[in-house]
Amino acid sequence: MPFDFPLTLSTNFVAASWAETPFHEMADAGKLSRATIVNTLSGGIEGEGTLEYLLAYPAVPGADVAFVGYERIVSAAAGREGSFTMKHEGCFSPLFGVSGALNIVAGSGTGVFAGLGGSGVIKAKAGEHGGEYCLTLDKAP
Repeated sequence: MPFDFPLTLSTNFVAASWAETPFHEMADAGKLSRATIVNTLSGGIEGEGTLEYLLAYPAVPGADVAFVGYERIVSAAAGREGSFTMKHEGCFSPLFGVSGALNIVAGSGTGVFAGLGGSGVIKAKAGEHGGEYCLTLDKAP
């Protein structure tokens, strides 16, 4: 089923798997780490997301962790068959959870998501293994 643009929707995600590996550490400088995540999606978009994060841990334990990454969303439900890629950029706060910006990568859409553009935010509470994507979808410029 085609979209009526602009479309605002909320999609819940749960991390079905998370594998993280440090790739550079220095005394008194924090560490750089790579995380491979598989998300189960429900709500506005049903499907699966395959996500790769690069994380920058601070030198001070317990401080906010910056991240950037790309996630390919694949959906085959409710007439929304296809895929697209989102760029993630934000931070994880041990006190407040995850917050950040999401942007649809131009030209990444397939199937019903072909020509998709848009942006949104990611929200997740500290201590939980999931959260919410709030997206506003439109046609790519």
